[in-house]
Amino acid sequence: MPPQGAGFDIIERRPSHTASPEPATTQETTPGPFRVLIAIHRPRYRGRAQRAADLTGWEVTALLNKQDPVGQVARPPRPPDLLLLSGDFGRQRDYAIFRAVQPWRRQGMRLIGLVDDCETAPEGHPDSAPERLCDVCLPPPYKTADLRALLERLYTELRGEPAPPPKSRATDDDEANEF
Repeated sequence: MPPQGAGFDIIERRPSHTASPEPATTQETTPGPFRVLIAIHRPRYRGRAQRAADLTGWEVTALLNKQDPVGQVARPPRPPDLLLLSGDFGRQRDYAIFRAVQPWRRQGMRLIGLVDDCETAPEGHPDSAPERLCDVCLPPPYKTADLRALLERLYTELRGEPAPPPKSRATDDDEANEF
């Protein structure tokens, strides 16, 4: 304990003028793992999307109905590369989640909407037709092989290289047995 009346010296840290600037981080040049966020209401379709996105090196997160996709998109360090969002996820009636994630599309996130009708806007929101809110709008049925082909195409567009291979061959066998 310092003696009564003794003052404290304030020490300011100043950068040395002779120090060289730090090299650029590799985080800026390397985009990191390819991130996919799946927010699909029906378990059957959510499972198909998960199998389609099960590629080597991809970071895939599947949300359940009570989880918040907007909060997940906003999480650092960056938005996911792809967001697969169903029109009935989270009990939304007027595509509110689709409208809420629009700012992240400008940052490079691609929004894939899985909705029953891509052309019809909800009542009260004439500018919210899913085909205008999404980069890709898909009506049902959703097959794993079709979703995988779409995800691989989007990966190639975003990264400029072919998509990595699936994590396991068993996934490909399951796709053939879907009906």
